[in-house]
Amino acid sequence: MCKFYESYSENQIFIILAHELTHHSDLFLDEFEDEREDSIWFEEGMCFYLPRKILLSEKEFNEITNAEAELIEAFKDKYGNHSLEDFGSSSYQGSLSSIMFDYWRSYLSVKYLVEVRANNDVKMVSDKYHRWHKEGRKVPLTEYFELNSLLN
Repeated sequence: MCKFYESYSENQIFIILAHELTHHSDLFLDEFEDEREDSIWFEEGMCFYLPRKILLSEKEFNEITNAEAELIEAFKDKYGNHSLEDFGSSSYQGSLSSIMFDYWRSYLSVKYLVEVRANNDVKMVSDKYHRWHKEGRKVPLTEYFELNSLLN
């Protein structure tokens, strides 16, 4: 895992900028000024997934995915005792790993939604997210996407 971060490529640095720019796309319904705090995990996960999938080579994409999956496994007992819906609720009171834990989970959740549930169809996942909003956000987004059993 450490070797991955020792050999960070320029592409992977560019992903950080692309992540921030993706927040401003029309894909997401909430604005930074909104008072809403639900579904933050989805936007953050998608903002990692899309730039990585588009800009990284398959090898780079798999390397970062595997590294973050290992990190989740390493820190789940320490930081994983909350719902993904509570994204960031306590993370900023801790270490860098506690802050990043929810980002890693969000990314892998979105990756699973796109690649497994939607057979690599980002639009299908986006459309379902928009339906959830139009239907009034009656249940948490993790429940709407039927992710709760996967995340526990």
